[in-house]
Amino acid sequence: MFFASKKALPAEIDTPSTVIGAGITIEAARLTGTDSVRIDGEFKGNVDLQGSLVLGETGSITGEVRANYFLVAGEVSGNIYCDTQLHFASTARVVGDVNTPNLVLDEGSQVTGRYNVGEVPQAPAYVESPPEDDILEDRLRFLEGV
Repeated sequence: MFFASKKALPAEIDTPSTVIGAGITIEAARLTGTDSVRIDGEFKGNVDLQGSLVLGETGSITGEVRANYFLVAGEVSGNIYCDTQLHFASTARVVGDVNTPNLVLDEGSQVTGRYNVGEVPQAPAYVESPPEDDILEDRLRFLEGV
């Protein structure tokens, strides 16, 4: 029921333009772009890619993920929005809702959450903190008015 015919994978999936290695941890970040990315380390933040994303067996993402194509072999804690195809390898461990038009589940993959296989809804807008200068200016305006 959840298995979909595999479409041809993008050529750039084999050669990502960016690799986050197994010994790397990135926290409180937002990853955006149009190229392919491979994550073998730990990424804490939201991912929004127009290209492909590969999460290796040693990789983990804590945050919302949107990508054109997403191959998950590691751990994800957060909702996933995939525009063309989402593939869970046998080593995938996911806690979050899944939204994709095409889903491939390898035997052994574990997903805790809801599946929405069909039209992909818009991912919620990311809330970004205002620059530190804006916060200081707001505080000064408040103090001047007291």
